[in-house]
Amino acid sequence: MGFPTTHDDDPAPGPRPDRRTVLTRALGLTAVAGLGAVASIGATAGPAAAKDTKEAEDARILASQTDWRFCTKCYGLFFRGYPTDGACPAGAGHDSAGYNFNIPHDIPETPTAQHNWRFCTKCYGMFFWGYPNNGRCPAGNAHAAAGYDFVLPHDIPEPPGSQRNWRFCPKCYGLYFYGYPTNGRCPAGNAHSVAGYDFVLPHL
Repeated sequence: MGFPTTHDDDPAPGPRPDRRTVLTRALGLTAVAGLGAVASIGATAGPAAAKDTKEAEDARILASQTDWRFCTKCYGLFFRGYPTDGACPAGAGHDSAGYNFNIPHDIPETPTAQHNWRFCTKCYGMFFWGYPNNGRCPAGNAHAAAGYDFVLPHDIPEPPGSQRNWRFCPKCYGLYFYGYPTNGRCPAGNAHSVAGYDFVLPHL
């Protein structure tokens, strides 16, 4: 930082302050400017950061859907938000039990969260929509995708309010619970097979 000086062509220069006065004034102005910058940052960053955090949390809560349930007959995850319960590969509609899962959707995919999980309008189950064909639906032929793009956490520690051991079946492309000695009923025949990630689903 340069110090103020006078030149021969300055109009009517006044008395020149000594070096100590100049330094004191310069350091004082710098300190005040610094405090102003700190105060400005503090006034902006604090509330803005809190606001951003709250908005992110609100968005996370809004970008999820409840009423996803475990079926005791096929072990699959299905949506129980309609008057009927879809089509179960073990016959008739699904039978629900256990947790009410709250599944995130339409948020960015991460290294520990996979997107392309969809609701099937025929069986009401959740299936993976990331292959050229859509697996096998218990209501016949392939699954039919609709609605949200669900993003499922996987391969993370099981926090409170969540359940691990949900797996992809490479035969039907459905999501099912892999926590029992048997693997439920697959619409492609016999029990589900297991592959891929260990999904950790949040629940209420």
